[in-house]
Amino acid sequence: MNLLFGRVEESRRLAAALDGARQGMSGVLVLRGGPGAGKSALLRHLEAIAADDYEIMRFDAVESETELGFAALHQLFRPYLSRLPTLPDPQRDALCQVFGLQERTDPPDRFLVGLGALGLITARADDRPLLCLMDDTHWMDEESAAVLAFVARRLHADPVMMVFSTRDRTEDVDHLAGLPELKVTGLDAQAAGRLLDSMVTAGLDPEVRRRIVTSTRGNPLALIEAARELSADQLSGTAPLPEPVPLGRALEQVYLREVLALPSQTWTLLLTSAADPTSDPNVLWRAGQRLGFDPSAAAAAEEHNLLSIRETVRFRHPLIRSAVYYGAPLARRAQVHSVLAEVAADLGETELRVRHLGAAATAPDDAVATELDRAAVRARDRGDWTGSSSLLARAAALSQGPEDRAWRMLRAAEASAVAGSPQRAQALLDEAAAHNRDQRHNARVQRVQARIHRLTGAPGAATRALLAAARELGPADVRLARDILLEALVQAQISGVLAPEGASRLSVAETVRSLPLPAGRLATTGDAVLEADTAVHLEGLAAAAPKLRQAVEAVRQEDSAGPELSQWLAAACSHATMLGDDSTLHELAWRLHTEAGQRNAVISMALALSHTALSELTAGHLDESERLFDRGAALEEARGSQLHIGALLIAAWRGRFEEARTLMPLVREHTAQTGQGYQLVFLDYARCVIHLSQGRYEEAYLSLAGQTEDTCQVKFALVDLVEAAVRSGRPSEARALRGQLSRLARLTPVPGLLGDLARARALTAADPSTAEKFYVQAIRHHDDVRGPLRRARSHQVYGEWLRRQRRTEDARHELQTAYKLFDAMGARGYADRAAQEFSAIGEMQPTGGHPPGPGTLTPQEARVARLAVGGATNREIAAQLCLSVHTVDYHLRKVFRKLDVRSRHELTARRDRITSA
Repeated sequence: MNLLFGRVEESRRLAAALDGARQGMSGVLVLRGGPGAGKSALLRHLEAIAADDYEIMRFDAVESETELGFAALHQLFRPYLSRLPTLPDPQRDALCQVFGLQERTDPPDRFLVGLGALGLITARADDRPLLCLMDDTHWMDEESAAVLAFVARRLHADPVMMVFSTRDRTEDVDHLAGLPELKVTGLDAQAAGRLLDSMVTAGLDPEVRRRIVTSTRGNPLALIEAARELSADQLSGTAPLPEPVPLGRALEQVYLREVLALPSQTWTLLLTSAADPTSDPNVLWRAGQRLGFDPSAAAAAEEHNLLSIRETVRFRHPLIRSAVYYGAPLARRAQVHSVLAEVAADLGETELRVRHLGAAATAPDDAVATELDRAAVRARDRGDWTGSSSLLARAAALSQGPEDRAWRMLRAAEASAVAGSPQRAQALLDEAAAHNRDQRHNARVQRVQARIHRLTGAPGAATRALLAAARELGPADVRLARDILLEALVQAQISGVLAPEGASRLSVAETVRSLPLPAGRLATTGDAVLEADTAVHLEGLAAAAPKLRQAVEAVRQEDSAGPELSQWLAAACSHATMLGDDSTLHELAWRLHTEAGQRNAVISMALALSHTALSELTAGHLDESERLFDRGAALEEARGSQLHIGALLIAAWRGRFEEARTLMPLVREHTAQTGQGYQLVFLDYARCVIHLSQGRYEEAYLSLAGQTEDTCQVKFALVDLVEAAVRSGRPSEARALRGQLSRLARLTPVPGLLGDLARARALTAADPSTAEKFYVQAIRHHDDVRGPLRRARSHQVYGEWLRRQRRTEDARHELQTAYKLFDAMGARGYADRAAQEFSAIGEMQPTGGHPPGPGTLTPQEARVARLAVGGATNREIAAQLCLSVHTVDYHLRKVFRKLDVRSRHELTARRDRITSA
């Protein structure tokens, strides 16, 4: 029925979104409401009004496909697979794996699958606007739901409209959360009455109408079913109404009674249709040959409007399918699944055959369990973690031996966690944990528990679980225990100062010491990393420096191509930062970037972008750093979160202080939500940069005071703290910081640290001649450093000292040099400080750039513009920011118009105006 009653506002919003997509601006809408609220009717209405000028992709999820990973993607994209060669290689390969067109040893990255799906959808819309309709997505498989939600979030300037219908969800992850919503509730009394009138051919008593509308609360499905279920006498008021009017589960009983009254062949046809997840008529008729029904049996079902059989088999409402399937006796369901397994075998559908065999088994069966286990491995290799989990859980239920049952249940829990279903994973894990067999099993349980904690944003709890796993496993398998400790180290680093008791890096170090590698066992690069980090926490930086250097060198020489290399590189970046070795950090960070790119590893790339961006920031390459931070933020956004720390650091260095102050609470909020305490020290560093560039030395010192311990990740700020301490009247604190810097420079005598130490000595020198000697020495060392930042700061501080010594000409030269360096790198705050020093000596502000006016670009436009200035093509920008090419082109055209430029060359010349509001 295409006629809608009382849906004026809903129709208006859908039509407006449809018009926007027709004009090239994407639309996304989630219809949320209870069963029978009319969501499907709205989708049918939308499909009808879009049919003339839209290409339509539609998927109706059914409960039986919930555990078939990527089932929705298969149905939606099957007609468009010829477009796969147009995608970038990593995205094409990921989709080929998902669709079974390519086999690989590692499962595809869901992020790449999402980008590939985005590419296919936007490419399909090149010829004609595209309308994607997804009904009953609460029953969509996790993998498809995550991918399609990803696509919905990355659409912007494409002629595409995506509409999802779903119920309100209270369990596990709601992938559609945060997307624009339209709440679909019951009809008002007037509209509900008109709908009821349209369903009743004989007379409808006004009081009966009122009672039905009131009791159903205007639920369209309940109104329609009441009109069908109630007798003519009840509707006319001559017979009493049942109390209550059938709703919800009671409707299932209504459907079941209707089904049971049908001929046995029709009932069997309906049960077979309910048990078959393919909804393929060919499968249905093949099964009918074995079960004793033929197409004539469908007549009664279609006459009662229970289902329709056209290109696919479709029940009128999902509740009918549920009522038919669960209302049948177990033995009858098993018989039907057994026949469907035979049909699947005839058609060469190996995976489907195994699933039906599992559903047909009514008692433990090791042979079937083994087949299910093998199918689970194949599903995992395609990236179908949901399917793998369900197959393993069924295999566990059919396993005769308790060890096999526990092992399969544990793997099912892990697969469910990877699929992004923490509640289901926890339920499976709790069942697996009940089989407390041995140390290995208990340790594996804790390791999976850590994965669930990571999924729910609790890195501290993840660290604690990993430490428990390592301690449990240590006596039985110290090698695996130490590998787990490396995972714990990464989680503890993420937690930073927010690590709960027993889950800090010190806790990891203590556990490492309690599980030494046995004599004669070959140490891996991971062992070197562990021992180095342990030494820092238990013995101090000075004692640990040789081990840190050995670990860094071991990682540098490592030629492994496995995923563990990314962990080692990330740890080595942290170690290089502890040592203050900026050149080694730069080398390792960019190698991590290369490795992540070659492996198409999203998590590793996020780490790489963080380290490379920080390396470029501290070198003074602010443009490059900002582009890297932009890419990291885009990755986080595409994964459904927000990351503001990079934007905050850039705003601090760019002198955009109001923007920085707006971002600070957002960083704190994100840190509190995710437990990622590592961000807090960088937030304080940003505060230090802001205060120091404004000459507010007291606030600058207090921003980072007490945060420069041995494991500190902002060693590059030590010399800034010396300056802040001296100029805020803290000579003893300044000398202590200088001593720390001196010890660090002895451990790592690189030009950057040697220059920092010379500047610190100059700042704390007792007499002018000594101070000048060290200032000159600082500049000489910083001339050999990668990037202009340290050199600019040394010229600046030297120039300010010269002005105080009343050596105006010398001061003018140093301050002019500093100003030009700051101006060229875009460090507006420090450039302004240099300009103020010129005013103090009675000079005009030096020539150079001018601070940009208030930002007119949106954050996304600014990101696109910065990457364009960096030389990236539109396709490359799209890949780096996880957008469609159409969206990039749209943003770039707006940038050109707002900045009044006509080419990328002109945009590069005006890059100082690329700021966001």
